[in-house]
Amino acid sequence: MPRVVVAFVLAGTFATSALGQNGELARCLDAWTIIGAGGDISDQALKEAQSACAELKQSSTDKDTLARVNAAAENIDEEVKRRAAGGR
Repeated sequence: MPRVVVAFVLAGTFATSALGQNGELARCLDAWTIIGAGGDISDQALKEAQSACAELKQSSTDKDTLARVNAAAENIDEEVKRRAAGGR
């Protein structure tokens, strides 16, 4: 019985971690998509996306995901710099 409980606790921990990363991934890539499509994104959402991308760059081990995150992060960083220079 204790083994079953431990298994459920570990499964829940891994699921929560995966869901957290999926949320970060969505935040990062969604902002990239909006910017690429010429849409409007708030400064707050842009900062959150930039933070999510930075977190994913450190924690992602999947090569394909990391390539997408790096591309998104570059574009988001460029948009942040453009806005800081007054180009909004």
